[in-house]
Amino acid sequence: MSELVQLGRDDVAQAAEALAAAFRDYPLLTFACPRPEGRGQLARAFSRIILHYAACYGEVYATSRVFEGVAAWVPSSHFPMTFGKTIRSVPPSILLALARHGGNRLRAAGAHLDALQRRLAPPDHLFLFILGVAPQFQGEGHAGRLLRPVLARLDREGRPCYVDTVNGKAVPIYEHFGFRIVAESSLPGTDLTAWALVRDPVPPLPGTR
Repeated sequence: MSELVQLGRDDVAQAAEALAAAFRDYPLLTFACPRPEGRGQLARAFSRIILHYAACYGEVYATSRVFEGVAAWVPSSHFPMTFGKTIRSVPPSILLALARHGGNRLRAAGAHLDALQRRLAPPDHLFLFILGVAPQFQGEGHAGRLLRPVLARLDREGRPCYVDTVNGKAVPIYEHFGFRIVAESSLPGTDLTAWALVRDPVPPLPGTR
């Protein structure tokens, strides 16, 4: 994975700033916190929770130390998040910040997405927990830089990948990288649509390794 920078828990604060900027207007966060002035704090807490959890139980990568884009992956053995694992991996102050800025409104949606993953994701998959590119760097190919090395490794290992999104604009991007939609559903208590996508490993061509 020499093309990417692997991040640890000490990098979470910086990486979360890039993700918070990318997800500030994410439909699910807009639902949870309609007020623009509070949504930045919600996006920051949301991003930090995911990154702390993934740094502890999975893997987190950035395109560079400029943090143009960040992606976090978690193996199926550590997802969905449990209370115990969350408490062990995420500082309590960040969990409180999420609740303070509207995070409680995410519970029903989160439970719905977790249920989809339990039902639809293949065994022994790698979950793409989050992928975001800071707004000033979007359109420069950073999403592909984050995806290609990990997907190539999964192909070599013969492992599938799973992702969900509430952003319809992201669906064609995932499809471009070999994901297929396995479910499209309404999120409870919202007017939002969720997409669940799976990418099966691509077998090597005959005569290649």
